[in-house]
Amino acid sequence: MPLSTDTLAATPTGTNTPIGTAVPNGPCDNPLVPLGKSNQWTYRVTSAGGETLFSLASTGSQPGAQVAQVVFSDQKNNFTVTKPVTCKDGAIVDYPLLVLNMLFSDYLSTFFSATQKTGDYAPNYQSLTRNDWILNWQAGYLTENDAAFQLSSGNAGLDMPPNTLIELSSSMIGVREAVSVPAGDFPQALKITQDVSMPVIFTGGGSGAGDSLKIMITQWYEPYVGLVRAEITSVTMRVTQSFPHFFYDLPIESKLELMEFKPGK
Repeated sequence: MPLSTDTLAATPTGTNTPIGTAVPNGPCDNPLVPLGKSNQWTYRVTSAGGETLFSLASTGSQPGAQVAQVVFSDQKNNFTVTKPVTCKDGAIVDYPLLVLNMLFSDYLSTFFSATQKTGDYAPNYQSLTRNDWILNWQAGYLTENDAAFQLSSGNAGLDMPPNTLIELSSSMIGVREAVSVPAGDFPQALKITQDVSMPVIFTGGGSGAGDSLKIMITQWYEPYVGLVRAEITSVTMRVTQSFPHFFYDLPIESKLELMEFKPGK
């Protein structure tokens, strides 16, 4: 579906929900991923290739239903996809890996889809607040399509075939930091670190060796607004074709910022 040439303007929100206050609004309205009906977000990703705008909209869930939908649009590449979201008692169980797609948009050959197999993408309000916003959680996803990372050096690349296991490990230690983005100032944004691990095939030089990739991402969330900022902390390659195995860092930098949030009515 082609995108409109119009883009959402950056408008300061000026409102922040206290992080100790629950705002229940249906089974899919999670504090970190609030999928209330007609919520809309616009994000800007800045990386080596310049700036790219992405938009995201939630259709919400029907009363009593545990399934919602999100509409994701890449305004640079004129690409739109609609994905289902599975919820359970306020937790987001299966959510598309949109943050990875946005942060790595410069390097991915195509939009890659993955299906949740274990854990929850985002725990519910009760789990998040039980120990004053201190929590570790894990989730596992299997890729649905072949996805390739094109690296900046020559023809080298990384391939992820279908059914590749992606492991997400998230940690929240109750840290609250002030974050300023084009959408506004968020003086108590929740800081979450996420480790993403996956096996990959290094395609440079025709080696086809089985290796692994570890991505560290720092994210900041405003409860019931959602993700307001994210940045890649490090990307490390583990090469297994030689012994001893060796590691090296990939020079990948990318940051994501919230441009505008429009709550549903």
